[in-house]
Amino acid sequence: MEILRYSKNITLPDKKRYIALGVFDGVHLGHQKLIKKVVEKAKQNKGISIVATFEPHPDKVITSAQQRIFLLTPQNEKIKLIQNLGVEILLIVNFNKALRKMSPEYFIQKILVNKLKVHELFVGFNFKFGFQGRGNVEYLKEMGNKYNFRTTIIRPVISNHTIISSTKIKEFIQQGDILQAKKFLGYNLMFSGKIIQGKGRGKDLLNVATANVRLPRDKINPANGVYLVITNIKNYKYYGLMNVGTRPTFNEVNRTIEIHILDFNQDIYKQDLSFVIIKKIREEKYFSNVDLLKEQIKKDIAYARKLIAKKAI
Repeated sequence: MEILRYSKNITLPDKKRYIALGVFDGVHLGHQKLIKKVVEKAKQNKGISIVATFEPHPDKVITSAQQRIFLLTPQNEKIKLIQNLGVEILLIVNFNKALRKMSPEYFIQKILVNKLKVHELFVGFNFKFGFQGRGNVEYLKEMGNKYNFRTTIIRPVISNHTIISSTKIKEFIQQGDILQAKKFLGYNLMFSGKIIQGKGRGKDLLNVATANVRLPRDKINPANGVYLVITNIKNYKYYGLMNVGTRPTFNEVNRTIEIHILDFNQDIYKQDLSFVIIKKIREEKYFSNVDLLKEQIKKDIAYARKLIAKKAI
């Protein structure tokens, strides 16, 4: 997959251009359906498949600076997921204040038609664009007739009587419902962060070494609790237990992410650590003393090993 950034001087292969347009945060099953359709149609008609997405996320430009926007997939993760779908070109469009104020017709005429020379455009059923979101799918169809391109609207993907959406998946993650989030995404929840200095309490006090992980600022965090995870260290996979929370037993208030990697004793401080969440094991708890916490950790590890052995994950 070739990654290009949109500019006024952009050049694309001289083929029929089948373009998927959207934010695609999470690249969930609904997004996958749309993108696969573009790839399939381009192959059938000897054209080229293009996914056009935005950076930064439009909500970061539209909302106030005080409001934090959390993403399912920061740009590097989104790129990998889109690449796995067989797309030929990923086109990254800078979403800035000028683009935000652009009228729907100007966006279609100047960018989609004049610059990208779209042959067929693919969008989700609820896609909106242009100043104040005034453009919608019906308007796209109307403009397609005017400017001679076809618009294909992808219907929503439904699971358990619920429309799969990035917003709904974020809700599941923040509630700790990892299995439902995975079902809507179509893959395990992925995370990647830097291992930072902790207080050493895990190794020195609890006899369980942990890696303290700092996630990217805009990455959505899972709910507090203990999770079974699979880490990736130098292309080797290790199971682990992750604790997310404020460590109430020690009367702390700052939220942290700590991972105890099973059967692993290497020094990985300051390295990047990627991992996927498999299952939530329990809620975060307060323990009246350290010995009770140690006992619970032993139970958590034993339970994790049982799940791994039974492949009940």
